[in-house]
Amino acid sequence: MKLKDRALLLEYMKLGDFSQARLGRYAGVSRQFINQLCRGERTTCTPQVAARIEEGLRVLPRTLFEPSKSHAAGQNVTTKATAA
Repeated sequence: MKLKDRALLLEYMKLGDFSQARLGRYAGVSRQFINQLCRGERTTCTPQVAARIEEGLRVLPRTLFEPSKSHAAGQNVTTKATAA
């Protein structure tokens, strides 16, 4: 899942009085992982982590994260080898 807007994540953390460590514990990831999301150094996570972050912050699903397009997500991708 791809983080839509890190400023929005920070705002919801502030509103919910969530530190990076507290949100990390709730989501089952490290404080450093949350810090990387907050700083924009990381923009993606698994659907399970995204769901736990949104649940912890009490926001509706897909408020903060959207599905990311990738090979692993089962997207149809045309490569040079198959396009010929």
